[in-house]
Amino acid sequence: MTIAGYEILKCPFCSQTYKKIVMASYNTLDIKPYSDGYVEGNTPQSHFPPVVKCINKDCGQFFNLKEAVDIAELGKNEYDTEEWKQAQHLSSYRIEIPELYEALVNDFCNNPENEKTVRLLLLRKLNDIFRENRKFQLSETETENYISNIEKLIRFSQDDLSASGKIFLAELYREKGDFNSCIEILNTVTNEDENEKIIKEKVYSQAKVGDDKVFNIHLVAPKKEYQCNKCGHNIILFDLTKMNSNSKYQHYKCNNDNTIFNAHSKERNSNPSNKLNFLQKLFKLKKTYEQMITSENIPCPSCAKLNVEIFNPDAQKCVQCGNGNYKTVKWFN
Repeated sequence: MTIAGYEILKCPFCSQTYKKIVMASYNTLDIKPYSDGYVEGNTPQSHFPPVVKCINKDCGQFFNLKEAVDIAELGKNEYDTEEWKQAQHLSSYRIEIPELYEALVNDFCNNPENEKTVRLLLLRKLNDIFRENRKFQLSETETENYISNIEKLIRFSQDDLSASGKIFLAELYREKGDFNSCIEILNTVTNEDENEKIIKEKVYSQAKVGDDKVFNIHLVAPKKEYQCNKCGHNIILFDLTKMNSNSKYQHYKCNNDNTIFNAHSKERNSNPSNKLNFLQKLFKLKKTYEQMITSENIPCPSCAKLNVEIFNPDAQKCVQCGNGNYKTVKWFN
């Protein structure tokens, strides 16, 4: 990130001041984009909270950052001058879940746009729990509050008919656990750009496998559905043609319980690296060191047994009936 300077902003209700970074540029290589729109990393989103609860204890009013009064512009080395020493750095300011719930019952959210902004912030704050641990279980009350917030966000989001708007609406339904509605909406998205297409396919993939948790867009694998033309047996597997070639995933069949799963076919070589001498190179007497080597043991995720083999759904018979062939199920209309 390159800092060009700072803006000094004032709370619209009192004299409390805030420092806002003016970015000249920032690096996108280390960012982590999530399905709920949150972007982790050194980005404007992480430095400019859209809603602030004034830190002045005598004030404590909520305000939208764009409503703050711009009172000064500073060079990048001027922010710590005596005059502005008491100004709060917005890059270190965080609005937390209790304050967001407080904002929802405050006059600030009488404005529908403010309410939508607060509810989106609340969704992302609640999703931070799953960003840390996707297996975390909310309590019954927490789940009710989580779903209630999503339902209100859905009402705010239904009028956005752009590709990105529909994809986000579908994501809200997925996080609510309504996978059918998610899929129905995604089937109406036809004018998406390349980036939106990637997100659309991954949201669709997660809905098809019944996953309702927020996910890292870079890490989730696009998937492909197969159906037997004889018995109708369905399997959903990683779409290996759309995955990074370095991931080295394969489809495997467990011979114990007759299930198909995905797993890494490579693992990091634990043997120390070595150099080859001239004769070894000339006569190929010794294999060169490989950072990644073929995994010798692939356990089945269901039974943990090692009785597995590579499976090709495009070429091998149905594991259910043994007679039919798998055909790709077209996901989008």
